[in-house]
Amino acid sequence: MPLPDFREFARGQSCVACGANDGTIVLAHYMGPRRHSYGGGIGHKGHDAVGAHLCARCHTDMDTNLRDKAKRWEASEVFLHYCALTWIRVCDALAQRRAA
Repeated sequence: MPLPDFREFARGQSCVACGANDGTIVLAHYMGPRRHSYGGGIGHKGHDAVGAHLCARCHTDMDTNLRDKAKRWEASEVFLHYCALTWIRVCDALAQRRAA
């Protein structure tokens, strides 16, 4: 079974950070201090596999905190946790499709 388009899969999901389901959920890409390890860099986003389903408000909060030198490592840890929650969601959906 092919993997889903991760960006498209975010549509209709809830935010893994706050639970909102307000129509603003997107696959937010990790832009923290480890972004180069995941294919990110200046002017381009990292791999879709290192992304999280976030609403507009949480996406803005994460982007702001990842740019703040005093908060970036803590925000990085939180964002990577959100990525893990997103992957669990994707894997569960794939397992349900396979079982159907």
